[in-house]
Amino acid sequence: MGRLQDRVALITGAGNPVGRAVAQAFAAEGAHVVLQYDDVVHRPAVNELVRHIERAGRRAVGLMAEISSPSGAYALTEAAVAGLGRVDILVNNAGMRPAIPVVDTTAEQFDLVMAANVRSAFMVTRMVLPLMFQQDYGRIVTTISDIAYHGAPGYTLYGAAAGALLGFTRSLVHDIGPRNVTANCVAPGAIDPKAISETARAGVEAIRRTLPSQRLGELADVTPSYIFLASDDARHMVGQCLSPCGGAVML
Repeated sequence: MGRLQDRVALITGAGNPVGRAVAQAFAAEGAHVVLQYDDVVHRPAVNELVRHIERAGRRAVGLMAEISSPSGAYALTEAAVAGLGRVDILVNNAGMRPAIPVVDTTAEQFDLVMAANVRSAFMVTRMVLPLMFQQDYGRIVTTISDIAYHGAPGYTLYGAAAGALLGFTRSLVHDIGPRNVTANCVAPGAIDPKAISETARAGVEAIRRTLPSQRLGELADVTPSYIFLASDDARHMVGQCLSPCGGAVML
């Protein structure tokens, strides 16, 4: 029996590397998963992931939805319940992670990033919470970034979005109150680019040298934090943030 045995997890941003890794890790712990993506370019990877999870004996559904809109978030939630019966765990992982110097940033880019990262998390959380309240059970885990704590050159937009999601989570738990529903964050540090793309991101070696661990993270270093916060082991974790980042930030 896994720590998430027969739980139903809705994972947004399942087309990106972290989302796919979390989905596989959850399924390995016994969960059934609903995988949201917002661009047809991610469909082949998500469909392959669905097949992989189903071959392992878990149920999986891939759904394309634009979740920064109320109608899209509502449709996603309705489809998740129709497909797998309920939502026990929500992982807010959708978003953009652009590197743009602030002086080159336009108002349109600001709005786009905030919609993709912050508005989408708000919308889906808003739709899922009543279901969790009704069943008196839920785990919400939101991906942010260690950049929310220490900043980074060129990441003003991403840092602002990550900070907003952290503040959202810490106020959300007060609205949830004494119910058996928790909300927490995971703030991963820099991931070894070999694990997520063929092209190393500029400056990644400089980041590695600043870490006490002297190593960049891998996806397998990040997923245990999601598993823990989504499990009953984390029932007393409320409004917290775990940061698997090799010591880039110490909370």
